[in-house]
Amino acid sequence: SEARLIIATSKSSSFSSPDSVQVVSQQCSKNQTSETVEHLSVEQSSSNPAQSTFIAAPNTAYYIIYETVEDCGSGVVTIEAPVQYSCSRPYNVSVELEESTVVKDIDTCKQANSNDGLAFDTSLSSRDFVILLESSSVERRIVVSSKSTSSGSDSVQVISQQCSVNQTSDSVDHLSEEGGSYNPAQSTFTAAANTSYYIIYETDGECGSGKVTIEASTPPLQYSCSSPYAVSLEIGDTDFVQEIDTCGQANSNDGVVPGTDLGGPGFVIFLK
Repeated sequence: SEARLIIATSKSSSFSSPDSVQVVSQQCSKNQTSETVEHLSVEQSSSNPAQSTFIAAPNTAYYIIYETVEDCGSGVVTIEAPVQYSCSRPYNVSVELEESTVVKDIDTCKQANSNDGLAFDTSLSSRDFVILLESSSVERRIVVSSKSTSSGSDSVQVISQQCSVNQTSDSVDHLSEEGGSYNPAQSTFTAAANTSYYIIYETDGECGSGKVTIEASTPPLQYSCSSPYAVSLEIGDTDFVQEIDTCGQANSNDGVVPGTDLGGPGFVIFLK
């Protein structure tokens, strides 16, 4: 009654090892053509079976036909309908203050592409695993880290209050990409009270496995233009403002004229 992602895998188990041929079609007859066969794949080796991944339409049946190249023989066909964690059915996570969670064993090869967009340097067109960070009654400082566990692909992490195939630079709050095994994709932001966020995991090339870590803590006090850190200093006095961390601050002081970019977050001190 609903659409399903289907992964059909065929593998020969004959002693003589004839390679398997797998056909997926909505009809089965001796009059098949390239128009009636929806998927055809051939086993290449014992580690590279015949495999087809497709979306099975609602209320639609499919034939999966197994045969072998040349000689007849035995084989195994595996058919999976993995759970889809998509924009319409995300993986829900609740993380309150001073809590953390790890979403392990993510495999985007068993997912579809439900979050996409065109106006990005980093492509969002690969398959994705969608997590929904549930809302909380209080503000939270959220740190999200994504790491690929597949060789040859880096993780891409998107954080947004919406999830769709029409994402734009205005709708995506944070986009980060893994820069190597010691440099995961990471974003730190303040989650507003009573607001949920989508955390979308995908890879920059082929689909693959990975994990996402989500941590929540109390947001640091904001020292901004409107609410600065006040310092009173008389002649002969010295004061030290220590343990400043601009990662927990916003950008309240900016401009386009200075030669040095002022677009980063800032810690504002007000000398009385």
